[in-house]
Amino acid sequence: MAYYFDFKEKGISDFIEKLKSTKLLPSQKVLEQNIDVGYAFIKGAGFNNMAELFDALKAKESAVDLAKKSNLPENFWTVLRREIKGHHSQPRKIADFTIIDSEIRDKLTGAGIKNTKHLYSRIFNREGRDAFCKEFNIDSDTALLMIKLTDFCRLRYINADFATLLVKSDYDTIEKLKEADHVELHNHLKELNTDNRYYRAKFSVNDMELVIRDANYIDSEVEL
Repeated sequence: MAYYFDFKEKGISDFIEKLKSTKLLPSQKVLEQNIDVGYAFIKGAGFNNMAELFDALKAKESAVDLAKKSNLPENFWTVLRREIKGHHSQPRKIADFTIIDSEIRDKLTGAGIKNTKHLYSRIFNREGRDAFCKEFNIDSDTALLMIKLTDFCRLRYINADFATLLVKSDYDTIEKLKEADHVELHNHLKELNTDNRYYRAKFSVNDMELVIRDANYIDSEVEL
């Protein structure tokens, strides 16, 4: 099981529909303004999945090339590349998860398990977690907490602190998050996070809508 979901398994039409239903940031408005024309060009160019499209966008000169071919702004392709890449978010450092005992964090870091990507493949299923617990002398509840935190950090914008807030909530798994109502989720997390107990930054109802939508875009094969 890979930490990142496979772009080859994601159809372009589903991704476009996701973009259309997302409240985009001002810096992303170029996508909203050109999405239909952009999709028509992408489809006509023969791209079959997100992997093929992302590969075509990787090179720095690709945005310029596609802009010329499509008559769309260069920035459209640049922002689109960032949007796709964002779904493979940067792994979070194990050292940042203060909910985990510092001795355990130090032990894992010393063994080369320094971030959530390193950790994920070791504990995503029960068999792996059992072996992991024996190797590092960790109890099963702690290992279960770790995989929940790690799974949340596969989502965009979810750092160690917000993952901690989520696992402390009634929505402590990706599957539960997928079924959440964004207003109820926001209210619940705000109440749980009184006095910024777990997460110091502000988060809005719209942020929760985005988190739920992203949760429904990834595949979680974690065995709990």
